[in-house]
Amino acid sequence: MTKSAKTGLTVSISLLLALVLIWWAMRDVDFNQAWESIQRANYWWILLSFFLGVIAYALRSERWKLLLEPMGHQVSSSHSFYAICMNYFWNLIIPRSGEVARCTTLYTLDKTPVDQSFGTVISERVIDFLCLSFMGLLAVIFNFDLILKLFNEVLTLRQDGETESSFTGLFIIGGVALVGFLAIIIFWKKIKNLAIFPKIRNFIYGLRQGLKSIFQLKKSGLFIFYTILIWVFYYLMTYLVVFALPETSHLTMADGLYLLLVGGIGMIIPASGGIGAFHSAMRLGFIVLGLGSEIGVIFGFLVHTPHTLIALILGGISLVMMSIEKSSKKAKSA
Repeated sequence: MTKSAKTGLTVSISLLLALVLIWWAMRDVDFNQAWESIQRANYWWILLSFFLGVIAYALRSERWKLLLEPMGHQVSSSHSFYAICMNYFWNLIIPRSGEVARCTTLYTLDKTPVDQSFGTVISERVIDFLCLSFMGLLAVIFNFDLILKLFNEVLTLRQDGETESSFTGLFIIGGVALVGFLAIIIFWKKIKNLAIFPKIRNFIYGLRQGLKSIFQLKKSGLFIFYTILIWVFYYLMTYLVVFALPETSHLTMADGLYLLLVGGIGMIIPASGGIGAFHSAMRLGFIVLGLGSEIGVIFGFLVHTPHTLIALILGGISLVMMSIEKSSKKAKSA
């Protein structure tokens, strides 16, 4: 199969998955009632979330520059920002393609070697994985019962419309974990010979090296500061939207951590732009909160749509600006 055929197949599967998930999320939504809720929404909160998203892009571009500096690459803020925008823009079209697009964009603009810039992207992903894990841990600590109920919902352990006791989910999760742990001990020698084992080992090694590289930066404090700000903004981008709807305005900051975790889990699914996957995750998340699937889907749209627009708008602007810059350079060299 040719590369273009693989890309086409990937895009087709991603779009199909998005359509299936969006259908599943909205299959029993009362559209008239949903439209009334959307009309009642306070869009100032959504606009604030939108602007925080734009600032998060800028912070990511400045943080990336810090990783490139030790390699001798002095990248301009505008070029770094364009590359970050291309990352999110292409992820909407071809899932998981954004990182490569980011690096190739920077090579086009500044001739920064793709292999070197991609290495910094891996370091970034390691740090963001650790941050997401930390936020997930906070979500579990402050919403332990909700997390267990969410597992029950995913496992469809429901009777007569009522979610079973959280202890049912706890026993299942604990039992699976125990069996898995014992299996690893018993079959350790065979596991080490599996083809996937070196990949797991390399992943763990990558985590260590990525974390180590951060503290070797000349401006490691600034890098950590940017990272904290980025994740605080990610949290606020979701949490502030709860105040846009009367039905969700009572939710606490701890609930915001829960929603961030639920949304993050949904975005793992390789649906095009997270469409459908994010909304389905919010549907389940809000059922667990006792607010109903309809409010969950509406909330999902109010969070996801503005940030999809950010990727499209900033991606489009970046393409235009890069085209203008390229034309300007050609005119000067002529």
